[in-house]
Amino acid sequence: MEIQNRENDTFVSTDKLDRKWIDINIPCSAACPALTDIPGYIQAIKDGDHKTAYRINRMENILPGILGRVCDRPCEPACRHGWDELGDPVSICFLKRAAADYGMEPVNPKIKSNGKKICVIGAGPAGLTIANDLALKGYQVTILEQFDQPGGMLRYGIPQFRLPYDVVAEDVKSITDLGVTIKTNVRVGDVKEIVRLKKSYDAVILAGGCANSKQTNIPGIDSKGVYWGLDFLIAANREELNIPLEKVIVIGGGFTAVDCTRMSYRLGAKKITLAYRRTKDDMYVGTHELEVMEAEGINTIFLASPVDIVSNDEGIVTGVKFIHNSINEDRSITPIEGSEFITGADIVIFAVGQKADGKIAETESAELKNNFSIAGDFRNGSSTVIEAVADGRKVAREVHMQLSGIKGFQDTIHISEVKDTGRKRDYDFIPVQPMDTTPMRDRKIKNREVETGFSKEKSLVEAKRCYLCHYNFQIDISRCIYCLACIDVMPVDCIKMAKDIKVTEDGNLKYIETKKWSEVEAITIDNDKCIRCGNCVRACPVDCISISKYKLKMIEKK
Repeated sequence: MEIQNRENDTFVSTDKLDRKWIDINIPCSAACPALTDIPGYIQAIKDGDHKTAYRINRMENILPGILGRVCDRPCEPACRHGWDELGDPVSICFLKRAAADYGMEPVNPKIKSNGKKICVIGAGPAGLTIANDLALKGYQVTILEQFDQPGGMLRYGIPQFRLPYDVVAEDVKSITDLGVTIKTNVRVGDVKEIVRLKKSYDAVILAGGCANSKQTNIPGIDSKGVYWGLDFLIAANREELNIPLEKVIVIGGGFTAVDCTRMSYRLGAKKITLAYRRTKDDMYVGTHELEVMEAEGINTIFLASPVDIVSNDEGIVTGVKFIHNSINEDRSITPIEGSEFITGADIVIFAVGQKADGKIAETESAELKNNFSIAGDFRNGSSTVIEAVADGRKVAREVHMQLSGIKGFQDTIHISEVKDTGRKRDYDFIPVQPMDTTPMRDRKIKNREVETGFSKEKSLVEAKRCYLCHYNFQIDISRCIYCLACIDVMPVDCIKMAKDIKVTEDGNLKYIETKKWSEVEAITIDNDKCIRCGNCVRACPVDCISISKYKLKMIEKK
């Protein structure tokens, strides 16, 4: 292990093997685009310290209250607690929300101005993240937002029953409290305006998002009663949708499609159907979102593509003609000849994705490269909130490098020795805690939030389920007396007698498990199976098992 320096009782390492240890052994954090210290904030909640949990999230993913509600949770499928025979994943996202619900407090860093000015176009998650990170570096940041409130699709594209406006406002305020200025109702519509902005700012960053619906050319698409998904949601969120809804068909397989079905339910539709061209497992939403949608009575049709919008003589929608699909081995779709069918509808909503504004697509032209950057969905295409945050952080670092002259950024691993993790074997038997929700009888209230959050007590219980994978248990082979006391007390099969031990060039430990004493070369701990209970440490008579806590931090390279 290459040790760069030591801070108190913490070693700071730049060794690539220590960096890899984090990716391999903390799978939830590795799966998070923003690399959030998930076990760090969950342990804080377990200890009853929601303020520390909030600060960790606020520092690393910027928008804890928002992401605690609408993150697509890439961390949870990766959670070790959900691996085979280990139970259900920890409710990581709900715990993030609990950190914000019970630990949110003003961020009051000491910021020294560097005298440079930044203009960010777009106050969505990427733009807000860029503003946050550059403000903390001393830049004077101004955000130009085309809508009358900041937040972008957080404010206009996601319904309040999933993400209340006051939650967005609170997370935005924590950024403006850093000195960031947001000017609303300002639309930057072409390259000439960007060129003019470059004359007034040291850097201009376009983070306009994907606010335009992708469109399709199937026959009848111009019939009265056909809507594009994002337009439908924005109009509904702005109280500008005054149409009767009876039979609604929503076409699509992502979050916008699901939100359109649930919004239609709240607007009084009697029958709502979600149609998707692939299977349920192929949808771009999690199991949780589908369960909530189905609980509200929304029907589903899978493996069906629209081929025609059926309308009457007055051009008003009366239904949709679909064709059934089959899925090929390469996951491509083949329409099944002769399988067409018609489903009646008076409203049809196409929620088949979003795209960036084509009017300024030419912003990648050469004359804009100098001190001009593109970020978030505008650059990468429609993505998730946490992916937009992660890209915003990346672009902010790039801009800071250009304007400050630093060489770059470097990952450092902070490794501190501890005596105990505080985790008990009994915690393994705690079932996943259910989220409290608004009763079905009140779901028709359009803007009432459905998921009401964990109580503080329930968050403490759920946090105990975390395996705290940031702890590394190691056996000092030179001190081990092979008494097997650790093996006798292990509650799961995580400690092995090993032979033929090899360390590969990329740092992986390879060995063969053996039961024969004559072949034993070492006793080793399998981090994939270790539940961090500490039984082995307490049982060892020669104190040869140590516990280290690993934390990833990024620093500037001067």
